[in-house]
Amino acid sequence: MANGPLDAWSADSSAHKNEITRTTFLKGHLLEATGRIQKASIAFIVARRLRKKITQEDRDMNSLTTEDFNEIVAFWAR
Repeated sequence: MANGPLDAWSADSSAHKNEITRTTFLKGHLLEATGRIQKASIAFIVARRLRKKITQEDRDMNSLTTEDFNEIVAFWAR
């Protein structure tokens, strides 16, 4: 389900880096909920790294919330 938007945004990844970051984080939660813990962990690591590039803020993955990822996407930050 999350792969569709990721594929679409990958066409211009620099223009959609915020959306890619947020979707990767949400994909991690989906994978975690379905018991695919190792893949979820990888998605969270990637999302954290991408968020750090955008915000210049280095935070531990355990301290990040959905709101932290929503605020980097203009539509969800409203």
